[in-house]
Amino acid sequence: MGAGASVSRRQWETADSQNQERSHDESQSLPVKDMAGMAKLMEAKNKFMKNKKKNAACFQKELASTDLIKEMFKRMNPTITQADSGDIKGDVELALKYNHREQLLLVKVIRARDLVARDLNGKSDPYVVLDLVPDRFEEGSKKTRFKQKTLNPVFNEIFQFKLSQADMANTKLRATIWDHDFFGEDDFNGEAVVDLSRIYLNSGTHTDWYMLQLQTDFSITGTLDVTLEYQDPDTLVLTVNSATNLKPSNTITNTSDSYIRCSVSGLKYSEDTRVIKDTLNPVFDETFEFELPKEELSSRSVLLHVFGKALIGEDMSLGQVHIELGNLDLDDEEPCRKVLPLADLKNASLKRAEWAQNAVAQEFREAMYAHAMYKYPTFVYSIKKKGRKLYSVSSRNAGSSSKVFLVNGIPV
Repeated sequence: MGAGASVSRRQWETADSQNQERSHDESQSLPVKDMAGMAKLMEAKNKFMKNKKKNAACFQKELASTDLIKEMFKRMNPTITQADSGDIKGDVELALKYNHREQLLLVKVIRARDLVARDLNGKSDPYVVLDLVPDRFEEGSKKTRFKQKTLNPVFNEIFQFKLSQADMANTKLRATIWDHDFFGEDDFNGEAVVDLSRIYLNSGTHTDWYMLQLQTDFSITGTLDVTLEYQDPDTLVLTVNSATNLKPSNTITNTSDSYIRCSVSGLKYSEDTRVIKDTLNPVFDETFEFELPKEELSSRSVLLHVFGKALIGEDMSLGQVHIELGNLDLDDEEPCRKVLPLADLKNASLKRAEWAQNAVAQEFREAMYAHAMYKYPTFVYSIKKKGRKLYSVSSRNAGSSSKVFLVNGIPV
């Protein structure tokens, strides 16, 4: 690594000592209940370390039983589905830490696994590019060295980004994997977007695996104004009023010829508005009806996708809105009007319709039984770390995953 990487490594070690101090200060103010829980965890860990061989057998026994598998499947949510990720698969492991004194976000790119082969030899030459969205301090992107001929690269490189603690809640970290090409353009091989607002970095290091997905377009802007109402006995009425401040699909005229595709999750048909030309603030005022039993409102979502009409080639995506009907009061006499921000939601999870949930739940039950009885399919793996084990199960088709940490055979 170069000089910048060496500086980042020193910052990483400095943040360690700072976080130990903060952890100690915070532990002094923890409630008695939390301290008791921490004591039990440390006691279990110490017992494990004293007798590794005996407890290794205990782990095997726990894994063979159906209780652990049931617990993992219970933590999975078969009610959601994820968009098709095309030929993207695999995960990247990142460790995050925060230097409070210098207000630096430290990111360690540890490794990636199960990447898609991009070269004729059945391998790839992957490297990782990191950047912040938005990049308030214009730090730019930072990238690792590329690793030759592997689908499971190990990087162990550390990078730093200037980021105030106040801005952390509104910032995302993007880790993009590319395949290095010696004779042409590098090939995209998936990205992971980490919402920093959901990670606690006040003490210690946060390490996790992140599933790779399609590229997210963060340049999308604008809002969508819609009205929803339900008419008995079985009709959902959707009115598309207008859109504002859309992203231009025509960069020459700086305008868009836009239309909106409207659908409901679980229904096989969709409706399109007419195309409104030469404006970033189109007014549609169009109404569509969807036949939908009232009992299914809580498990359905309205999906709105704005497109910029292209003269040649595919229409440009200008953003989406997902409205979960279960969160709306459609029994009110007055129609429900919403103004919602547009975003790139192609990687976002959607609620499954009730009829699809049952099929997925049955798939999980059959997989659980097969593994418990025959150790097949091999969807359970473990990671050993300091006397603990992590068991994880995931279903890419269902877009669900869960993790269980065991200390001395006890889920924590």
